[in-house]
Amino acid sequence: MKEDIPVTSWTRRITAIAAASALAVGVAACGDDNSSSSTGAGDGTTVKIADKQFTESAIVAQAYAAGLRTQGFDAQVSSLASTELADKAVRDGAIDVYPEYDGTSYLTVLKKTADAAPDSRDALFDEVTSAYAGRGLTALPPAPYNNGNEVACTDDAVAADNITDLTALGKASPKLVYSANAEHLTREDGLPLLRKDYGVNFKKVITVDIALRYTPIADGKAQCVYAFGTDPQLAQLPLQLIKDDKGSFSGKVPFRTFPVVNTQWLDGLSADAKTAFTDTLDAVSAGLTQDKIQELNAAVDLDKEDPEVVAQSYVDSLGLGSN
Repeated sequence: MKEDIPVTSWTRRITAIAAASALAVGVAACGDDNSSSSTGAGDGTTVKIADKQFTESAIVAQAYAAGLRTQGFDAQVSSLASTELADKAVRDGAIDVYPEYDGTSYLTVLKKTADAAPDSRDALFDEVTSAYAGRGLTALPPAPYNNGNEVACTDDAVAADNITDLTALGKASPKLVYSANAEHLTREDGLPLLRKDYGVNFKKVITVDIALRYTPIADGKAQCVYAFGTDPQLAQLPLQLIKDDKGSFSGKVPFRTFPVVNTQWLDGLSADAKTAFTDTLDAVSAGLTQDKIQELNAAVDLDKEDPEVVAQSYVDSLGLGSN
């Protein structure tokens, strides 16, 4: 789901880019561009970052790491398999920061409902920020792109069953096979919501790793797939996004990525290091537009490039470490 963000949010992010870029001036890089250096406000401080073990999350986590290294932080990236694990790890201090989606935070972590969500994206993020503060976490500003929940079905299935929207999919679903990751099958905003609100009851569900959701489509073994709004495969395969006629599944709750930080760890940094950390992540997030994240996802998923290499190239383009 691609929507414009308020001008005020753009203003904050443009300011963040300028601040982080100015902060980077004078920071000398030592050795390889991908190696950390104690030169800079980070002064060699270790930052433990995690992704959630799928392409987009890996790219964003590696971009955080690459950006922070330009400021002298020793950024280390690991992978966790789910929102539940990542949320527990950052609260426990096992990791210091990870990229989450505001919609996932609102619906899955905080257990709120889409019906209760405010109409304004900023208002929703304010709710997440306030609730996270009470959980010992700091929510930094989100990126502008939106990676909303979608269902995509093949052109043939759409034509054969006249699937004009999700309600129509509900009627056709007993004849169709669905491809999705395991977490989607139990999350309240996932398949259970499709069943409850749209009457979806697929003939079969093929459970795959989140990064392999499109493989059954490509192999001809499934006709529909759980999709994200930024998936590059949507342009590569003969698929159509199915309109959400009720707005419950991909409606008013946005899915913008943002850094979730352990507050105790953040507050333990020196003043200069804390400013460098937050300004750098703000700048990295601000550059992640809808077009940019689709480009980065395509480089990894379609061109088979390494997420770390793709993220480093993106951060280099921001000029955070340039003199």
